[in-house]
Amino acid sequence: MQTIGERLEEARKRKGISLREAAEATKIRSDFLSSIEQNHFDFDLPEIYKRGFLKNYARYLKLDVEKILTDYNAQLLSSSRLGKKAGSEWFGAMELKKPEKPEAPEPEENPDSLGRIFPKPNIPEAEPETEEFREREDESDKTFYLKIGLIFVGTLALVFVIFGLIWAILGSGGSDTAMEQPEPAAAETSEPAISSDSITLRASGDVRVLVRQQSDDAELYRGPMADGDSITLEKTGAVDVLFTAGEHLTIEHGGDRMRPSASGTARVTIP
Repeated sequence: MQTIGERLEEARKRKGISLREAAEATKIRSDFLSSIEQNHFDFDLPEIYKRGFLKNYARYLKLDVEKILTDYNAQLLSSSRLGKKAGSEWFGAMELKKPEKPEAPEPEENPDSLGRIFPKPNIPEAEPETEEFREREDESDKTFYLKIGLIFVGTLALVFVIFGLIWAILGSGGSDTAMEQPEPAAAETSEPAISSDSITLRASGDVRVLVRQQSDDAELYRGPMADGDSITLEKTGAVDVLFTAGEHLTIEHGGDRMRPSASGTARVTIP
C-alpha cells in the first residue's frame, strides 16, 4: 500500500510538475514538500501547519483531501501506539532487585474474606477526532490563510505606492540637467519662427521616458525603453524630455547627438 508521500509524489510527477513549481503555486517551501513526499513529518512546525500543508498540497494535486487527512491521522495514531509499546518493552526488560524485608506473619485464613482486589490500570486510549475538533481545525486553517492573504494585500499595496512615487517624480519633471552639446554655431541676427522638426531617442539600457511639448503641453511619448530601442518623434517647438536613467539615453536632434551629463532621474529641454 502506498504511503501518503508516495501518493503525493506520484500525482505530482504524473502532472509533470516540479517541486519548485509546486512550491510557488502552494506557497509552501520546497524542502517541506520534499519531506512530505518522503513521508517525513518530523520537521519543526506545529501540527496545525503540517495538516494545513497536507490539505493545501492534496487540493493542489486534485487528490481526495479528506482521505489524505484520515490516513495521516491513522499514521499519527499508529506511531503513538508503537512508541508507547516500545517504551514499555524497554523498561520491562530491566530487572530491579528490591532489598529483602523481614517476613511479616501470615494472617489467619478467613473463609468469609473476599481476598485482595487489584485494580486494573486505566490506560487512556487515543480518542478519535470529533466533529468539534475538526471544526476547530478548520477555523485555525481559515485564520492561517487569512493572515497570508493580509500579508499579500499589504505587499501589493506597498508596490503600488512605490510605482505611484516614481510616476509622481516623472510628472513633476525632476531636476533640470545640463546637456553635453557641441559648440554652438554663430548666433543668427533674428530668431527663426517655430517650425516642425523631429528628435530621435535611443536607449542603451532600461530607461523610462516622458516627452512633453511646451507649446501646447501635449505628451508626445510616455513609456519604457529597453537596450537597442529607438523612437523618432515629430515636434513643434521646444520639448521637455524627462527620464529615469540618463546614462542609458541618447538624444539626436538636428544632426547632433547629445547625452545627458548626469545619471538618474532628470529633465532636459530640446529647442
